[in-house]
Amino acid sequence: MRILGIDYGRKKIGIAVTDEKGKFAFPLVVLENNKKIFTEIKNLAEEKKVKKIILGFPLNLSGGATLDTKPAQNFKLKLEKITGLPVIFEKEFFTTKEAERIQGKHRKIDASAAALILLSFTQKLRRVNPLLKNNYEK
Repeated sequence: MRILGIDYGRKKIGIAVTDEKGKFAFPLVVLENNKKIFTEIKNLAEEKKVKKIILGFPLNLSGGATLDTKPAQNFKLKLEKITGLPVIFEKEFFTTKEAERIQGKHRKIDASAAALILLSFTQKLRRVNPLLKNNYEK
């Protein structure tokens, strides 16, 4: 099952996708956060045949809200309504900075951050229930 990952930002949104088995996360694209964003994400989800979306939930290091937390919550609700797919929050802290540390700064860095969010989600599922291995539908 393919999963789409999103690194939410008020200006730019990074998108990543897993392989069919859900083992690897690949940076896909960075989109402008504008009026077309939901249609663009819906089209990508349909094209890639994803079954769920993982959305980075921005928190500060103490687990509290950031300036992006409430907008991300609103984004999630609208994304679920428009795509018809489940959207699951994955806590994220400085994923763009981490992607920069690993790869250096580049124009698709937000997509790399989305891949890190997606990887965090899939690894956590395998740790919680190793029997799931690559089947995230259970």
